[in-house]
Amino acid sequence: MDFDGCLAPAVPGETIDLDLIHLIRELNAKSRETGNGPRVAINSGRPEAFIEAHAQVLDIKDFCVFENGAGIFRFPSNHIEMYLDPRIPATIHSDFDIMERMVKDTFQLTKQPCKEYNLTYLLPERDPRIKRIAAFIQNHVLDNDLPYYVEIGINFINVIVNGTNKGTGLCMAAEYTSMDTAEFAGIGDSMSDYDFLGLCGFTACPSNGAPKLKEKVDYISPHPFAKGTIDIIKHVLETC
Repeated sequence: MDFDGCLAPAVPGETIDLDLIHLIRELNAKSRETGNGPRVAINSGRPEAFIEAHAQVLDIKDFCVFENGAGIFRFPSNHIEMYLDPRIPATIHSDFDIMERMVKDTFQLTKQPCKEYNLTYLLPERDPRIKRIAAFIQNHVLDNDLPYYVEIGINFINVIVNGTNKGTGLCMAAEYTSMDTAEFAGIGDSMSDYDFLGLCGFTACPSNGAPKLKEKVDYISPHPFAKGTIDIIKHVLETC
């Protein structure tokens, strides 16, 4: 499942619903103990350290996808293993440093901290600057033939390595866990989630999901955010 919009509202400072935390921990523990039933993993644009910390809170032991498919981490025993997509260029940090300075000088905007393999800017929802800043970055990428694409949402701009997305991250995770992506049930709320939802055998979104995404999923919860995710999990348990 996606993090922002599914596990918690995409608002700084918001915490995860305690009922959802308990449900996910219970599912993961029971599945490992019995060998039956679904387990939960995260597929998010958030940085690795953020997702790894929440994986501990949610008792996730299989894998999580971070930074929109830039990489995955997993816990094969008592240690963590991290795998990066091989398409990430060696120049990524210097490329992002140049873009970051240009955006800061031109728009007085600073990047979201802690990310290493995506360059992300967070703005107020539907800020009219989003499209203008995204176009500015895209022009720099095209003019310099850089291996990145620019993705926008209602409150963010992402600069992502060409050929990587949440779907490629899910494929990496499936490969390392010897599973078929059709065995996954996917939960997302924005069109950036469709890359991985389109690979899943069952898909759903909470009521706060993007209108275009709602047209493509198998189930839409009548509830938003964490309450919607709880409802979706219960729906999966009842129908699988």
